[in-house]
Amino acid sequence: MTLPFKAVAFDMDGTFLRDDKTIDTDRFARILNELTQRGVKVIVASGDQYENLAKYFTPEMIEQLTFVCENGAYVSQQGRAILTKTLDQQMVAELVPYMVDQLGIIPLLAGVKAGYLSKDLPAGEMKWMKFYFPNHVLIDNFDQLPDDRFFQISFNIDNEEEVKRLLDRIENQFPGKVKATPSGNGSVDLTIPGVDKSFALRYLLKKWGLDAGELMAFGDGGNDVTMLKLAGTSWAMPNGGNAAKSAADRQAGLDNNHDGVLAVLDDYLRK
Repeated sequence: MTLPFKAVAFDMDGTFLRDDKTIDTDRFARILNELTQRGVKVIVASGDQYENLAKYFTPEMIEQLTFVCENGAYVSQQGRAILTKTLDQQMVAELVPYMVDQLGIIPLLAGVKAGYLSKDLPAGEMKWMKFYFPNHVLIDNFDQLPDDRFFQISFNIDNEEEVKRLLDRIENQFPGKVKATPSGNGSVDLTIPGVDKSFALRYLLKKWGLDAGELMAFGDGGNDVTMLKLAGTSWAMPNGGNAAKSAADRQAGLDNNHDGVLAVLDDYLRK
């Protein structure tokens, strides 16, 4: 049977990855090989740094995969960057001091060269950040920006009401210059307006001569919404948030801890 899609994109945390950050490597290797042999492009689409995504896959898999990283600001194919979008440098130079001095936020800067973490982060948050940013630099303060350009700026706050209040202040202070997107687990990403997962996927589809109707996507969180709305076939994870479930036209039968993405792909391949 001919597959009803020619490209498939999936989010990582809460979607493809189990909560313990593992995958069924053997099963995915088989599925990836079958999809590749049938001409399907397979895309990892995440808000994370490339290095954090690549560590889950073998070198052979990386050759077959395309990575949409940093919420669409960085795209890598066969280990090489093919698209890079960064925040306006002057805006970052104004935004970071505003976050630190006026809002009391400790930001994480996702740069082209590395992720920049404050030495003042609480121990638990530092451990979490180092996991997500294997390529990172610890800095004493943000009085002077690192010599880099930045894909996005992130911060973590557990209180949803507080997050909303802070985002309103940021967007009022920098209207039209930065977009705030919750990525789950109390994490918020400040990104380039118009640059998100769907932006990068449109770029790839055009490059490959495909249209959005030929894309299938899987997601669970707020930063997956544009990708799910773009795709001709979209699946929300049963463990996902309401925003993803509302955006998708289908719901996977199994959650991320039971390899729901792989189960759906296996079903298509067995038809």
